[in-house]
Amino acid sequence: MNLHALLDKVAVGLGASFMPKYFRDGLESPTLTEQLKGVKLELPPLGAEKDYELKAETLVGELAAAFRLAQWLGEDHPTLIYHHGAAETPFDYGFRRIFPYAKLKIRANLFLVRAPFHRSLRDFQQGIRTLSNVVAMLAVSVSLIERLVRLNRGMAVGHIVVAGTSLGGFITNLHHIHFHSADAYTPLLAGLLMDDAYLYSVYKRAVAPSARKNPAAIQSIFNFSADFAATDKNKVFPLLGRHDQLIRYEVQKASYGDCPVVTVDKGHTSGALSYSLLRRHILQHLFKTR
Repeated sequence: MNLHALLDKVAVGLGASFMPKYFRDGLESPTLTEQLKGVKLELPPLGAEKDYELKAETLVGELAAAFRLAQWLGEDHPTLIYHHGAAETPFDYGFRRIFPYAKLKIRANLFLVRAPFHRSLRDFQQGIRTLSNVVAMLAVSVSLIERLVRLNRGMAVGHIVVAGTSLGGFITNLHHIHFHSADAYTPLLAGLLMDDAYLYSVYKRAVAPSARKNPAAIQSIFNFSADFAATDKNKVFPLLGRHDQLIRYEVQKASYGDCPVVTVDKGHTSGALSYSLLRRHILQHLFKTR
């Protein structure tokens, strides 16, 4: 077996053995579109470079989210809005490694979004117990990214890129589908078929057996390929790993339709740890017009 694929299987197997399962307490949920309509959130006043906590009203109740203004250089610089992966705690783990901005002097404004249920691993484990919670989590992150795009537009920033890895890559695609307000999107190690990851990839081990027995409920919520196909895809620049066992390459590549996909000889785990590779892909589009 390919080493990259083996690493994915070992990582998921270990995690799934000890973590409470996805959707263990329920498979009923409004659609993402319905959940998006139910989100109400306001950004706190922007000031210093720090973390900003906020509350979002949703169809499942009040959820806590946050964003970090990591670096602000001014409206004459491009802005990157980045979203982390699932169960990534601390939520800035990958971000700090992809963008060591103090060391590399990245000449851009940098924002990081923290999804609901990501204050701690325990918070995540509680959050994923129902399908409705997970969909609400997606809706809040997509809505928060849109508020940050509007904030930057209001400050006359001329070029805005939304990026994310794994879960963050799916959320990047969902923002494109529902708002399409950024100038470029770089979804990393993600596609349009979250249902395939939950039901048919090695990640299915993290899903409750009772939920896997009802695949139609998961497929009806997490298949976004038709919505994506109806969009203008010229601003979307995906990256996939050829040996990825969570975001299965052939399946997820096909979900992008005629959108060109950059392919790397990595798995999901090895790809997510290839910080310089991910950085180059994002920065290529962050500074494309400059």
